Amino acid sequence: MNPILKVSLGIAKTKTFRGLFFLFLLYKSLFNAFTADLIVPELVSRFTLGRMEGNFRSFSLFFGIEIEDFRLYPGTPFENLPMVEAKRLSLRYNLPLLVFGKLRISEIGLTGGKIQIEESLGRWNFVSFLKQNKAETKEPVPEPKPPLTEIKTYLPLQASVYINLDAVEFQLKRDTGSLHFFSVQDLSLQTELETNRFTTIPLDLSVLNQIDHILLSLNASKPIPLDLDSTELRWKQTIPLSLRFEWDRTVSPEMFLFTTDIGKDDILLEVRKKPVQLGLRLLSDIHYDNQLDQVKLNQLDLRVLGQSWLSFSGSILDVSKEKPKVNISVEKSNMQLTVLQRSLDQLSGIIPEMKLSGDLSLEGTGIRGDWQNAEANLKLKANQLFLKIGKSKAHSIPSALIDIVSQLNFADTKPQTAEKPFPYINSIVMAPSHINYNGASLSFFGDYSEPKGLNFHLSVDKLQLGDYVSYLGGKLKMDADILAESFVSLSVQTNAKIDGFRYQLDRSRSPSSLLGLSLNAALLFDRPFGLSEIKISDLKLDQKTITGNKALELDLRGNVQLGSQLSATLTPLGLDVYTSNLLLVLPLVLKEKVSPLQNLLGNHPKLKLNARYSGSGNSKQIKADLGAELPGLELKDLKLVTDLSLSGNDTNEILIKTLKINAFGGIFNLGVSGNLKKTGKLKPPLGPYFGNLDLSFGLVSATKEYLAKGISFQGDLGLNLKIRDYDITGEFFSKVPVIAYNNQKCPGEQCQAYLLEDIIAKIPIQHNLARNVEDSLIVGDKSIFIKNYGRNQPANLTIGHVLGTHPSIPNLPFEYVKRQKEGPGLTASIEYKENYANIESLRSYSLDGLVLGKNMVFNLGNLDPKSMEFRGNFLIRDIDLKQLMAPKVRDKIDDGKLKADLNISVRDLSEPVANLDLFFSIFQIGRDFGKSALNVISPQNFIIDRITDSYTINKIDVSLSKGLVYADVYFNRSLLSLLVNLEDGKISQQRMPLANFLKRAQSEIQTYQE
Repeated sequence: MNPILKVSLGIAKTKTFRGLFFLFLLYKSLFNAFTADLIVPELVSRFTLGRMEGNFRSFSLFFGIEIEDFRLYPGTPFENLPMVEAKRLSLRYNLPLLVFGKLRISEIGLTGGKIQIEESLGRWNFVSFLKQNKAETKEPVPEPKPPLTEIKTYLPLQASVYINLDAVEFQLKRDTGSLHFFSVQDLSLQTELETNRFTTIPLDLSVLNQIDHILLSLNASKPIPLDLDSTELRWKQTIPLSLRFEWDRTVSPEMFLFTTDIGKDDILLEVRKKPVQLGLRLLSDIHYDNQLDQVKLNQLDLRVLGQSWLSFSGSILDVSKEKPKVNISVEKSNMQLTVLQRSLDQLSGIIPEMKLSGDLSLEGTGIRGDWQNAEANLKLKANQLFLKIGKSKAHSIPSALIDIVSQLNFADTKPQTAEKPFPYINSIVMAPSHINYNGASLSFFGDYSEPKGLNFHLSVDKLQLGDYVSYLGGKLKMDADILAESFVSLSVQTNAKIDGFRYQLDRSRSPSSLLGLSLNAALLFDRPFGLSEIKISDLKLDQKTITGNKALELDLRGNVQLGSQLSATLTPLGLDVYTSNLLLVLPLVLKEKVSPLQNLLGNHPKLKLNARYSGSGNSKQIKADLGAELPGLELKDLKLVTDLSLSGNDTNEILIKTLKINAFGGIFNLGVSGNLKKTGKLKPPLGPYFGNLDLSFGLVSATKEYLAKGISFQGDLGLNLKIRDYDITGEFFSKVPVIAYNNQKCPGEQCQAYLLEDIIAKIPIQHNLARNVEDSLIVGDKSIFIKNYGRNQPANLTIGHVLGTHPSIPNLPFEYVKRQKEGPGLTASIEYKENYANIESLRSYSLDGLVLGKNMVFNLGNLDPKSMEFRGNFLIRDIDLKQLMAPKVRDKIDDGKLKADLNISVRDLSEPVANLDLFFSIFQIGRDFGKSALNVISPQNFIIDRITDSYTINKIDVSLSKGLVYADVYFNRSLLSLLVNLEDGKISQQRMPLANFLKRAQSEIQTYQE
């Protein structure tokens, strides 16, 4: 026997051989084409609702499967139409190679295939293919884990994959929704992928390092037919849709190729049954030449409607070397938007109305150089650009040119700093460029480099502010320069003018004016683009009327420090106001507020402010020193100094360390100190705060000094108050020898001059801020007051002498209050507590007589004029009315003595005349003045003259209520009264309007002055 045959028979008789041979026979009996034809369709039917048909050409566990005439049917109601069919379907791989660390998928193939997705009555065919899973119990939500960054294989593997799709058709049908039908035919795709060995698969871009060779080829041989049918759009056309991308790193040098032909110059659509012609195409041809070691851009062209909008050319040299060089630019760019508008016009009524025209070009834009030294430039040209969408604002750019060149270093890995916040940029040069937009022009140029720093200039002209800010108007012209050695500190210099400046406040719009602004400032940065401080060396703002007259001037210097601790300093702020001109440029809402202050401010008020603000967290500090000149008050030295601290998230506490006001050479002074707190209690008295304040006000002068507006002062007058929560307590005091006033028209016919002497006062004050609703103190009889009859309070207000111009006769002195030998001419006792002033024991010696006052109450309530009240009783005894007449008239009057009682009460001081109730009872009056009183009450005529001759006046009662006068004149009987008889011995006048009464009184007084 042959030895080899003998050995072979020996091996065959072993159990191992027989076991392996049995497994081989079992494997071949299970994994073969005949078995697959019987078992696989049965398994598909068992585990799905569909069925499968096909002829298996191979079926191997280790090497894959191949099926011909493959068809896959879904369940009802789609069981007669295959969901997927193919002439050939294959999945080939080689599992035994895993032993050598190789994962090889030889082919994933689909030839002559058709995939059809269909929806009917809201049900999809692929849903009908799958069996519904039973309701699964909800599993607990797993705890969140850190995101996965890579997949570990643990064994070193090398993968290769090949995918081949040829003549594949995809079809989508629906009977609901807007999309009815979509079909793509003759799709082809070839893909190859080979990797190097790996043990992990990164889930980021670094996975590209594991690829050795990749090929992607899509529809390389012929265009593909597209068919789309929807409610809005119908499109049926054959268009190129080819792409080839190949990158091979297994050869040296590497091989790279990228080509495309996607789209078409004439795309024919039907939109809402309207024919529309569009065009969009991308052509590219990029490949790597391993002989020249360069990537060549033979073609990279974006075309719209047959026009080359962007066409790139260039190359990348020395690709395999350490420093490859790039030279890519836009060779051709011609964006004719007017042509695009013609296509958009075809979509009228379908898309929003749009108007588009003009030309745009990026020709000359590009990049060249290597990774460490690259030059990039942008060149943008525009001509007669116009864009308007619907009824929105139109955008017109008649001309634009932008030319920027930059030197870049992409290898620069230094972190960004405040000195150099832009990454990779070594220098930038902006050639003179401009943009003309909607009538405005913008021009700029400049340069930046690390050695030279920054130099940038910007000019703006004819910019209409109203086009960008709704509440502003005017035409802006501005020049700005930015200079810097580095970006740590930028010097900004700006000059701007606005012609026809207007602004809107509420519903009121200001008249046109001229506004000028100049700024010289420095911007400091402590980190990239992190602004830390603004230093304003000089800021000037001036506003003029449209005719060029100055209205306002502002001059500002200071700085602002940003960050966690914000601070701002003004050193100083100066403001000059030309009041009469300012009123010409203010909107009506401000003019109504400033006009009443014109006399107070004067024609040229000035203000100068030094201030500092600092804030950190919930704490803020404010210090200010304000000086002002108010010509209207003849005030040249007003000075305010304050030091405030604010704390809390919602400014819960305000600490007033200092608040002082001085004026008139130190004669006037006001001081406030203390704090304001939010305590959470209801109805705080001072806005949202409760106060703990000390307030002092005073006028102090040892000699007689002129103050303002004709007022001169000598003495010590003041008010000291303490505010504790709801209570205000304090004292008004006066030790004033002289207060004088003249209207600065003396001497002369219009001279008005007054002199008050020896004003002594010490009046206690107690006010309750918690009292909101006041019961009336003037309703009812006198029993509501507690009286101490027989005991009068000592006077705490005295005025020695009051001398002034005669009330009706020019240049004639008149004693309003006459000093007495035993004391002053006016005394009174005043007590202010519980929000009302009680005035008693008033004695005033006037007109050679005496005026007494009692039961006087002035109720201030909650300080609202509507709640204020006054009542009082006055006794007029033996005053001589002849002193009110001219000297030449006095001798013609027989008796000027008058005795009367006067009662006054008024509620709601917001309208005092309408709410005044007055009763004036005259029980002694001379004949001449009595006749004049009768003439005021009743028109003069023959009967009144006879009555006056027949009767003497006994008493006159006049009352005023709600603006109407009621008068009764009572007469004494005489011998002539036998001829003329009066009913009830009086003449009455009812409901005479107050205006008529005053007019008659003025006319009657005039008769004494003629």
